[in-house]
Amino acid sequence: MPTFKKIERLCSKTAITILFEKGKSKTAQPLKLMYYPSVFESNSPARCMFVVPKKKFKRANKRNILKRRMREAYRLHKEELYQALGERKLDLAFIYLSHEPAEYARIESAVKQLLTFLIQQNSMSGEIKPL
Repeated sequence: MPTFKKIERLCSKTAITILFEKGKSKTAQPLKLMYYPSVFESNSPARCMFVVPKKKFKRANKRNILKRRMREAYRLHKEELYQALGERKLDLAFIYLSHEPAEYARIESAVKQLLTFLIQQNSMSGEIKPL
């Protein structure tokens, strides 16, 4: 059973800044994925963060529910990405775009679509390259 551990979370302020300044993005409504190759010491091939803007959802409980849904969808489908990455390392940020809260099934399908995109990019060795 896959888990989402502390070492898989993107917490470093410098890494987050680099991700948002230099990273590339892909959108699958209601989510946007920012990704950037990284060099970090860890057993995990990817570090990830989940963002729900306070501007769109004023209440913290709504933001937390959406972040939980995104985390759960990522946790269930991350193994395919990890196998495809191999020795490469990635920093990821899932950003919620919509103004209305989405059901889990819609969020899960968007996460699957974005992870499939990353796997295809990795297999073509086009955009995702180790630094």
